[in-house]
Amino acid sequence: MKRLEDIAKKQPFTVPDGYFDDLPMRIQARIQAPQSQPFWATNWGMSLKLAIPVLTIGVVAILFWKTPSSPSDPFAKLDTIPSEQLLAYLESDAVTTEEVIENGILTSSTINTLYTEDEEISSSDINEMVQQYDFNF
Repeated sequence: MKRLEDIAKKQPFTVPDGYFDDLPMRIQARIQAPQSQPFWATNWGMSLKLAIPVLTIGVVAILFWKTPSSPSDPFAKLDTIPSEQLLAYLESDAVTTEEVIENGILTSSTINTLYTEDEEISSSDINEMVQQYDFNF
């Protein structure tokens, strides 16, 4: 077995002559600041990374706000349908009178819009309607 004292003490690395004489100048040449460039030229990648999400959010916001929304009043579209078509639909077998009465919201203002003051309804007409629609009082 070899002992540590028996191993020759020889330096395996050598330094070229004059290496440390010009070392500071070589380091200074490597760390010397490059010529200044405009801000946008040096940070172009960062500007692009910030611009893309902002543009995407802007486009989505514009599309969202430009999308037509449905009116809040569901009866607003009924004004665009001709009365003849509405009457034909209500008289068809698709909707029964009971469904119209049960689902209809009759307030004094809606009733007033149905009849004008010029029209007079006689008590016999009212009795006929009561018998026809089977109102239970």
